[in-house]
This record gives sequence, structure tokens and C-alpha cells, in this order.
Amino acid sequence: MRVTPFLLAFLGFAFQLCGAGYTPPADSPLARSEHPRIFITQNDIPRLQAKIQTYYGADFQRFIGRMDEVYNTAPGSGDLGQWNEIFAAARSFALLYVLDPASIGFSSQHDRNQYGRKAIAIALHIAANLPDSWKEKHHGAKNLTTSEGGLASLALQVVYDWTHDLASLSDRQAMANRLITMWDNRYDSRKVKLENHYAANSHVYAGALCFYGDSDLGAGISQKASLMMDSFQDVFLTRQLGVAEKLFEGSSDWMEGDSYSLDAFVGLMMLAAASGSALDENFFATNSWLHYAPFYIYYTTMPMPYKGEYYFSQQNTSSVSTINGRSASSVMNMAAAMLVDDDPDLASFAGWFVEKSPYGTDVNDFKYYDPMIYDFFYKFIFGTRQVSKKSPTGAGIPLSYHLGQMQAMRSDHGFTDATLIQFFSLKFWYSNGHNEEEQGAFNIHRFGPLAISSANSKNSGDGVPRVSSNGKGYALNNVIGIGDDPELDTHSGSAGKAADTPDHFNDEDPAHIGTVDAREYRPGLYDYINYDYTRSYKGGDKTNLARRALVYLRGPVNHEFVVVMDRLDTQRQKYFLIHTPADIAAVDGSWSSAGSGHWTSNGSLFKVVNRIDQAHGQMYVKTLFPKNRQVHKFGGPGKEWVWADGSKLNYSGTFGEIARYLLSDHTFQIRSHDNLFLTVMQIGDANSMGAAAPMVGLSGSNWFGALMDNNRLVIFSKTETPLTSLSYTVESSKTVKHLVTEMQKNRDYTVRKNGAAVAKGSTGKNGTISFTDSPGGSATYRVELGGVTDIGDAGDVILPEEIELVNYPNPFNPSTTIRFSVPVNGLADLRIFSTTGRLIRSLLSRFVEAGVHRILWDGTSNSGRRVASGVYFYRLTVNNLVKWNKLILAK
Repeated sequence: MRVTPFLLAFLGFAFQLCGAGYTPPADSPLARSEHPRIFITQNDIPRLQAKIQTYYGADFQRFIGRMDEVYNTAPGSGDLGQWNEIFAAARSFALLYVLDPASIGFSSQHDRNQYGRKAIAIALHIAANLPDSWKEKHHGAKNLTTSEGGLASLALQVVYDWTHDLASLSDRQAMANRLITMWDNRYDSRKVKLENHYAANSHVYAGALCFYGDSDLGAGISQKASLMMDSFQDVFLTRQLGVAEKLFEGSSDWMEGDSYSLDAFVGLMMLAAASGSALDENFFATNSWLHYAPFYIYYTTMPMPYKGEYYFSQQNTSSVSTINGRSASSVMNMAAAMLVDDDPDLASFAGWFVEKSPYGTDVNDFKYYDPMIYDFFYKFIFGTRQVSKKSPTGAGIPLSYHLGQMQAMRSDHGFTDATLIQFFSLKFWYSNGHNEEEQGAFNIHRFGPLAISSANSKNSGDGVPRVSSNGKGYALNNVIGIGDDPELDTHSGSAGKAADTPDHFNDEDPAHIGTVDAREYRPGLYDYINYDYTRSYKGGDKTNLARRALVYLRGPVNHEFVVVMDRLDTQRQKYFLIHTPADIAAVDGSWSSAGSGHWTSNGSLFKVVNRIDQAHGQMYVKTLFPKNRQVHKFGGPGKEWVWADGSKLNYSGTFGEIARYLLSDHTFQIRSHDNLFLTVMQIGDANSMGAAAPMVGLSGSNWFGALMDNNRLVIFSKTETPLTSLSYTVESSKTVKHLVTEMQKNRDYTVRKNGAAVAKGSTGKNGTISFTDSPGGSATYRVELGGVTDIGDAGDVILPEEIELVNYPNPFNPSTTIRFSVPVNGLADLRIFSTTGRLIRSLLSRFVEAGVHRILWDGTSNSGRRVASGVYFYRLTVNNLVKWNKLILAK
């Protein structure tokens, strides 16, 4: 059953399990029982042939030569001695059959039918010899070169589908029966479905995509096909794509670390492409988790390389994976190829990442490269040469982006010196065994890592030890922890163990563990995120409140600041934690030994300098509040990774420089029983930064804040009650940029300096006031709120508070104008959908400037055909903002 249009508008996925058996989309190739339909349809073949002729001619000729080399090789011997080679040969010979090299001007030693029969023969070998206990390896999609990688189910599906008109009935029955056997033996555990094991095995659940509807196979196979398609709908469409849409809030991300995320993306992207053609649905266009996967790769790439290699910055369940390799480029290849028509700018960026940037790896440079193994996917199906290449700036890639479970912020798109700040603000908990408690955690990179999560729980090579027990916990991230237990556990593990369908991920559900109450990006000025994760402690007695706000104050090199405010309500001791890649120096005090690898200090200003390899970053850490505190440091041999109480983690292997660089080797703690923390980090270039800028704490009856460098001011509320008025005094001879947060939202405001109005506007949906003024030495500012308003706020940047979206006329015939206003510069995406969720027309996908825009829809689909009269929905997405509306075509 297809979802209702209203549910679609919020979930953004095409199908949902609703109790009834699977029904294919009307008029889709699957519904019409057409072949081919896996990856391509009959209508796609000429375009694929033209692409190969134009962009991959020499590659295709070499590919043919390679297949001719193994043509007479028996499966299980020689160059077809491993299962991955057998799977690759099966799908590759099927490709030669469906494209017919001779018909498009390529030379070959065999004709089309010979290649087709060879594909069938290899598929029959797989069907007859694959062990009945076979399960697709959960690294199978990514590791196409491993002896048991490469996806047996996908190889059988391609051969069955693409040689359908050549194969005999008994041939097809043999292939279908093997796919049924694999489905009967499918991976099935009590784990939830959106994790890397199920990501690889989804192809098994989708095993009937190639033979569903083929009635000549017999009643038994047809009945099994229906059951298999039910499971495909349940596992892939609902529990994977549907949950990802909700879990990552209309964006892209992954709750596991580098290697697991790449396994999942590669496997599920392959399935999305293979099934999308059969269902007449481009899942890359309609599902945000797939659509924005390039952002996931980009915003989790460390801006500074180590030993010439770029690494992932998200080290949750890490294998210390490099970006420069097959896996990340595979994701980018697939995204570029599948989005070229629907989001050409993002496709161009993904293509640039692979072929033009310092991050990517061309398919020819993949380790163990063999045309038989790789060219089918990463040249002919997912090649990027036909995609124009645009750098992040040229493609309009934003510098601030809500990436699923975190907010990612960059200073610029530089390759070695950019600031990258990641603030983890999880809304939902997904209990799959690898989801890490990172509520309120942050990472800071500038000229190299400065504040990074610690410890490693996976095999990661020389120099990176593996924690032998317990893995990672809350205390091993840059968080504020509560209580006396060494891991500082929250209670998220019991927040939603059964959550596994989109219906489980709504406000107030057990899986709901946090809420971002404010998220604001002002280009050139600041990012502000205010995160309430009190719900992470439900079921326990640790605290009645847990809130963390982070402000990234943008500015020139050495004049960037990260301000972190923590507000809690508990009598337990608090631990403000930062893990660093180098020792931590006390600037205005000294360290006193408190035991092996443990020191305490009476200071308030500390410094971290990272000069590992090419890095030259520097960070000052200033603790402004609380005043009643203890400062601790841990580090040195055996104490590189410690729990909150300083007890060391047990790990095996040698702790080398790479572990320090990527995973940290020192821990900095601010301990206190007070409930208000305010910590400022000044970040910059160790080669030119010099002394720390002045960082002063300010406080009033209902507010507290910080003045940095005498020209940047940030203010927060002392309580959960939003501010309605306040007065504060600033002493500075410089022009000061003020940011007052946690005001009542959507209220008129007036700011007066010594009685005279200096700023007016609205606090807007984020409850902020931003303005610039010179105090002229010393001045008292008074902030007053007026009535409720929807007027945009005044200040340095005047922006509307939300997207406006209308169309006229409505109803319409034959065309309608869609008018929209956007609050910020960014990537705008405008699409028309049917009431069943089917993408009808992509009207716009490009960078737009803030303001009002108009675009005409003439009532035609992407294929140029007039659509039927009825109700349609249109969706506008600009960066992280989404707006839906309804229009009616009346004939």
C-alpha cells in the first residue's frame, strides 16, 4: 500500500508497509513485468550506449578485452577462482549482452548471444554451487574484491533480468530458486534494520525484483516472489529508507562510524539504483538520506590531511578510514550519476570530489583494480565523466549544514586550513548496538585537529590501538557528563530499543532524546545551536535538565571563537570534557601532579598546540563559569584514553602518532557541582596566533555571557525561562558585535544604549538579537521586548524567518507560477509530487540568493508528458528549511 500524501510530505519516502501485501507502483516496469528493469530499462539502453561511446570508449574496449580473456575460463578456476570474481563475470557478461558491443562500434571476439549465454552459464554455476548456508557478508557491497564479497544476489538478479529473452525457462527457474534459497537463509536477528549487516543483506530481501510477475515460473515461485517483495518493502522501503528519512531529519548521516557507514551507503545505494528503475522511482532524488550523502562524506572529512591522506573526522566505531579510497569515491560516484538530472549542482560537486578534488580516488586507482570487477558499476552504470565538475564554491555548497545527527560548520572550503566544527545534537536514539552517546559532543579542527573524540574500538592498523572491552562511552566524547560513574552514562540505551519503523520516530516517542530549540546561521557572523537533551536522561535520576548551546563566532584567522554554554539541574558533580591531540599547557597557572598521568591546576586559561605532521593549529581554552571548579588533565603512556575518573582504558596495540592525531591522547576536564558552565575556545594558527585574546565573563541577575577580544559578545539566560528584558554593560573601545540568545521568540525588540535606540527588529523563531555598535569606551545596553511579530529581525543581516511558498492560479490550467521567498543564500530544490509520492517534475535545483523567486510549471512531467488532472504536492528545500504546499490541475 502506498502512503497517504500527507504522510509522504513529512516522511519523504515513497512506500510504507501498511499490513497489506506489496503492490508495485502503477505503470512501473515491475508492474508491467518488463525486462530489463534492474539498474536499467529498455528505454535506458540507448542512453547508456551513447554515454559509453562518448565518455568511456577506451575503457569499454579494454573491458571487452578483459572479458574475452576469461571467456573460456571455468568458474571456480583461474581468474574466476573466487566468488567475487565469479559474481563480477556474471554481471559483466550480461552487460555485454544487453549493450551488444558490435552494434555500437566496438570490436570483440564473440557476439552478443555468446556473451549472454556465458552470463547464463556462470549464473547457473552460482545457482548450483553456492553453499546453501551462504549469507551476503556485511562488508560485501563495499569489498567487491574480497573472496566472499560482491553480492551474489545482485549478480543473479542482473543475469536473470538482462538475459530474460535469451534464457530458457529452466535457466530462469534455477536462478530464481537460488535467490529464494538465499532469501530463506536471509540474515535475520533481533537487531534493527538500519545498520550495516542489514544494509548488505537488503539485496537478499530484494531477490524477487528480477522475477516478480513472471507467471511462467510456476505457482510456487510466484507465491514466494510475493513474500519476498513484502520483505523488500518492509526492510528496505520502510525500515531503511523510511527510518533514515526520519532519524536524520530530512538530511543524511549515519549513526555508526566510518567503515560501517560506507558499508551501508554503498550497499543501499546499489539497491536503490537497482530497484529504482524497476519501480520507476529515483530514490536518490526522493529520499533525502541518499540524496545528501555527498554532504555526509564532505562534512565528515578532516580539512587537514595526515601524511598526505584525508581521514574521517567522525570516529564513532572507527576503523580509522581514509577518505582517499574506494569507498568514499564509490558513494560520490553513485550520487553524481543518479542526481545529474534532478540535482545537477550536487551531482557536479560529487563528480568534482571524485575526479578533481584532493579527496577522491578515480576508479582506475582503486586498490586491486580489475575492469571485470569495477567497471560495471563505477564507469558504465555510475560513471561521472558525463557529469560537469563544480567545486564546493561553484556548486553553492553551504558552509553550515544540518547533517542528520549533527550541525556541521566550516569557515571556508579550503583543503588544509579550514575550520570544521561538528556539534552532535541527536534528536532520536537508534538502538542498533553501535549508536554512540554523543549528545552535545563537539569536534574542532583548524589547521589540524584540536578537540576530537577519543578511543578506538575497531581494527585500525599499526599505531592505532584497539580498546579490548567496553568500546566507547559518553565520557570519551567532548561532552559535559553527570555523576560519578566513570563512563558518565546517559539513559539513551533504553530510550527506544524497539524503534524500527518511521512511526517510532516522532516527538515524545521513547526514541526521542533531544530537541534543537534554535539553529541559526548568519553568513560571516556566527552559527548558533541550542540543544535540549534532557530526555536523554529519562528513566534515571541523574538530572532534571541537560542543555548545551554552541556558538561558532566566525572571523579572520586567529579571531574565531567557539562558545559553549551548559545549563543543568542536578546536585551531582559535572565533568566538562575535551580530548586533545597534544598536551595541554596552563597559561595563567600551573599543573600539579595528582598521580601517574594525572594533574590538577588552579588556572583558568589553557593552550593546546598541534604540530603533528603538517598541522599547526592552536587553541586557547578559557573557563569563565563556574568560578567554583577543579581543572584536571590526564595523559601520557597508558593514560592516553581514560574514563572520567581517570581510570585507563584497556587496549591492545601500540599507541602511535596517528592515534594521537586522529583520536587524541590527552583529556582536559573542568569539574564542578555548579549548574552553569561557560567555556570559550579561541582557535587559530600556531605560527601567528600569539597570546590569547581577552575573554571576560559577564553576569547579571538573569543572564550571563562572554566578551571576547573586546569585539564579540554572546549572552545566554541563566535559567530555562526565556529572557524578556535585560541590561548589560560593555567596556570596549572597539566596535562590538552583539549576540543575545534565549530571548522569547517572535517578539519585537528594541535595544537602547544609554537611553537611545540603537537596534530594532524581531527576535524571530530562534529567539536571538544580533546587532553591531560601538560602546565608545563604556556603555550600558537595555534590551526590551514588545509584542508578538513575524517581522524579520534587524541587525547586520536582515533575513526572513522562514520559507514562503505559494502558487497562482490555483487551481490552474494549463500552467501555474510558483512564487517562493528564501531566507538565506543556498541550494534550492523545488519538486512536484503525485499524491502517491511519485516524483513528477524537478523544477529547480541550483544555488539561489535570499529573496523572492518565481518559476513556471506547465503541468508536464520530467519526460515532457502532460500530467493528468488532480491534486499534486510541491516541495521546496533550501539548505535545512523545507516547505510543502498543494496545487490542483483542473482540466
